[in-house]
Amino acid sequence: MTFADPNLLFLLLAIPLALLVKRRTGEGNGAGGFSNLGLLAGFRPTWRMRYRWLPTFIRAGAIALLVVALARPQVGQADSELPGQGIDIALLLDTSGSMTASSLGSEDSRLDVAKRVLVDFIDGRSDDRLGLVVFRAGSIVLSPLTLDYDALTAVTEDVGEVSLEDGTAIGVGLSEALNLLRESRARSRVAILLTDGENNAGEIEPLAAARIAETLGVRVYTIGIIEANRRTVDEQALTEMAELTDGRYYRASSEQALEAIYAGIDRLEKSRIDRSQFGVYDEYAVYFLAAALGLLALELLLRNTVWRHAT
Repeated sequence: MTFADPNLLFLLLAIPLALLVKRRTGEGNGAGGFSNLGLLAGFRPTWRMRYRWLPTFIRAGAIALLVVALARPQVGQADSELPGQGIDIALLLDTSGSMTASSLGSEDSRLDVAKRVLVDFIDGRSDDRLGLVVFRAGSIVLSPLTLDYDALTAVTEDVGEVSLEDGTAIGVGLSEALNLLRESRARSRVAILLTDGENNAGEIEPLAAARIAETLGVRVYTIGIIEANRRTVDEQALTEMAELTDGRYYRASSEQALEAIYAGIDRLEKSRIDRSQFGVYDEYAVYFLAAALGLLALELLLRNTVWRHAT
């Protein structure tokens, strides 16, 4: 058993101290109205007198139970299969015409390099659900959130075959990804957006989509492919999108840098989970509270019947 607020248990130390003070002050321990204790010599005390301390100890027990209830005793369901154990990640990939250009320190196209990195990222998953969204002037979901990494890998390798009007609709793409994550109950929900351009299509502005992500509690990580001598990425917008959702913006200038970015996001999300408490617990405070109320009721009954004070 654990406690949500264990520091409150220190209040239990005050109970014996209060009993000691009460005993020394003589409260409740009077001689039954006799002014001269000598008159009691040879008098055999009744059982009521012998156990007149009982109501006080019942009250002390009730107070102790109330303190325990306030500390919120819990028992974790360690063996339970909990929903949303991993991270739900929506992968967003820009497949616009500019992504067919060779760059990132390779003779392959940006899209081919991005596909290789994504496939490696997918291969490194174990209990995270992944979804895939591609966008140009519009967007399309190629895979819902899934644990079928083989199927997702096959879809990723064929993203170049998707027919969409050319353009770069970053806001629309992110909105599509948020639809994937909207009903997710995962401990962490993430969208990772990769683009080599700036928003020039679609009716949804990137920052508007980012605000929706912020409302839903989805972190957005943005990655801009940057050429050494030619920059077409709106880095300011990508940075604002990421920061608005407690994510980060990354600049990728090589395949190795891109691999490091995805690996870094993976480590960052896992560290976020490790710092949080996500277990499911059975709360037992109500039982301690009920027992405390029961003892208080018993004390009240005894003080008004068996140990009723003379008026």
